[in-house]
Amino acid sequence: MGMVVQHNLNAMSAYNKLNANVTGLKKSSEKLSSGYRINRAGDDAAGLAISEKMRSQIRGLNQAVRNSQDGINMIQTFEGAANETHSILQRMKELATESANGTYDNSTDRAAIQLEFDQLNDELNQIADTDFNGTMALNGGQMADGTKVDGSGIVNYTTATREAQQLGTAGGFVKAVDAAAYVGSNKETVTFTAEVDSDGKVTWNASEGALGTVTQSTATDKNGGFSYDGAVVVVDTDKVVAGDTITIDFDKTSAASGVKPGEVGMNVDVGKTGGDTNTGTTTTNATISLADGVAITSQEIADAYNALNGLTIAEVYAKDGTSATSTKVNGVAIPTSNTNTIGKVGEGTLEIDKDMKIYFKDKAGTSYQLGQVTASAMANKAVSAGTVTTTVNVGQATFTPANDKAVALVEPDSKVSQSNSYNKSTAIMTYTDNITLQTGARTKDSVNFTFNYNQDGTADMGELKANLNLSARADGLNTENLSLATQDDANYAIDQIDKAINKTSMVRASFGSIQNRLEHKIDNLTTTSTNLSEAESAIRDTDMASEMMTYTKFNILQQAAQSMLAQANQQPQSVLQLLG
Repeated sequence: MGMVVQHNLNAMSAYNKLNANVTGLKKSSEKLSSGYRINRAGDDAAGLAISEKMRSQIRGLNQAVRNSQDGINMIQTFEGAANETHSILQRMKELATESANGTYDNSTDRAAIQLEFDQLNDELNQIADTDFNGTMALNGGQMADGTKVDGSGIVNYTTATREAQQLGTAGGFVKAVDAAAYVGSNKETVTFTAEVDSDGKVTWNASEGALGTVTQSTATDKNGGFSYDGAVVVVDTDKVVAGDTITIDFDKTSAASGVKPGEVGMNVDVGKTGGDTNTGTTTTNATISLADGVAITSQEIADAYNALNGLTIAEVYAKDGTSATSTKVNGVAIPTSNTNTIGKVGEGTLEIDKDMKIYFKDKAGTSYQLGQVTASAMANKAVSAGTVTTTVNVGQATFTPANDKAVALVEPDSKVSQSNSYNKSTAIMTYTDNITLQTGARTKDSVNFTFNYNQDGTADMGELKANLNLSARADGLNTENLSLATQDDANYAIDQIDKAINKTSMVRASFGSIQNRLEHKIDNLTTTSTNLSEAESAIRDTDMASEMMTYTKFNILQQAAQSMLAQANQQPQSVLQLLG
């Protein structure tokens, strides 16, 4: 080709090669800097499609791992609550076993045991309300305050209502019962039933046959209620639903009263220990004459009179004597001055003086004369030496305190503790006995876990066998109405608590089996994700060593092309030599 200046073909060729090298260097640099072999579809269209599909699966698997871990966290939350339920049931078993022992008094000791037992039942209900992110599984669909879930398993406290129940002080329903102005004179038990209109106004109606008059409260705030013959019942009407009942015992007031034993008679028995009287000889019985003027004004004085029952008077006679040579009362000699103590009554004492007058001295030192001993005398001297012992029996003294509590609220048998009321809550909670977890990257990988235990007879559930949900409430465990009031009740409670413990064990076993399955699920998901990530890496990631060689090649070729382009651009200047 001749020497031309219009078209520098050498320069054009060098330029094209330079552009190709720059493009190659750019792509190689992009792969090295991003770490990906495929940065756009043009890098590898088929590889991109395959790797994006794998990426989707890997992302789904990784999220499924998190889903499964969330499921484990939920299971652990419920199982932790059930663990505390177990602890409470074990304490209940202790209390029932304690009450079953024959060394306790029903009215005091077992009543005290029952107090703790009832509180533990209340706590079972609260523990059963344990939720995970607003989802509950242990309360059988009923909250501790009695509110039940709707047909969708939802508890929405802004719209929820509970079933009617007998109200008491627990839960903050009945605020007070003021009997100060009570004017009734009837002994009766009255049940008052709430009627609630569309505006929320509460009206209370007395049960049929009630003898008094109901007056509705005019209060407009939550501390409404009613009065009955002057007795005022203050109720939190914000918490009342139609059909709620309040039961109250009424009685007429009465002053304190006491009855001395002398008013019901006195009997004195004679027995002999020691010397015998001669045949046909009689004695005049030793007696206690009750003192006048000491009224029964307290239970302590009544107890002092009653302490005279069983009092012994031992009289020693000499042969042919008509009068006792010595006399002892309750084994204590008659003093020559002051008094001697012959017995104890509560924190006070029984005292006898030289004239054989018997006193009760209370803790404060005040003395009350109860009576006086009159010794017997023989009818004649034809007696043998010996001791005649007289045992005194008097009628029962009684004391009835003033009835200043003529109005008494009847608490419901099944009470809810004060802290069990969620009246002010606005939370929306859900009850479920099963849950679906997305434990894989595909639709078919969702798993429904049903929270129940197997009824194949592997545990002795008794009446609980038909109750397959996880209800750990007191009613779900059949402990709600258990009584420890007597030995028989306590022994029955022991068996029922054992069954409740077995059910709770099965509940926890249900949770444990699900947790174990989810742990295996997580292991498999993690392994699958790792293997897929490795496969996706082989398609998408840059082989840095190989790409570095490519980068080096294009880098050198770019520099060479630049040099050749510079030289090609100098060639047309040789034409100027011909023009010289």
